[in-house]
Amino acid sequence: MMSNADSASTVASVLQSMTLLATLSTAENVRSSVAQRRAGLDPSAQEPPGRASASLRTTGRELMDLLMQVVLGHMHLVEQDERPIAVAVRHFDLLMKLRRSERLLHNMHQRLLSLYPDVSESLVEEARAVHGEIERLIEADEEDLLANLDTAAERAISFVVWARHEV
Repeated sequence: MMSNADSASTVASVLQSMTLLATLSTAENVRSSVAQRRAGLDPSAQEPPGRASASLRTTGRELMDLLMQVVLGHMHLVEQDERPIAVAVRHFDLLMKLRRSERLLHNMHQRLLSLYPDVSESLVEEARAVHGEIERLIEADEEDLLANLDTAAERAISFVVWARHEV
């Protein structure tokens, strides 16, 4: 059995690792954005339809993979019989996946705007709405997050499937 000092040291190490992971994730997002802009790919600008469509397909696949991980990982979050540090790590992992999903949804919304009016206005609006729903989940307290996660994930999955059919 671990002593209190060993347990505190383990918790501190885990928290330090999570902080480092969050920092590295943010740095990678900044690096990727700068690289895209230097390559002449500004996601806030209109893109040619071919490039926007290809980006939407790739981003949609990545988003679907993340959403499936969120749904499958949610089962563990509901089972709260684990040690508190394990619950904290799972919650952190969920938030990291939701933040990545939020960025992908923003990207998809921008690309759909580039394709409008060749895609339906309702699809573009659904991208914006799902993005907002994921943002609210990220900011929610743990109880609200867990209570609304399945509904939000299901809506986001439906959006990805819809986008596949229209693009």
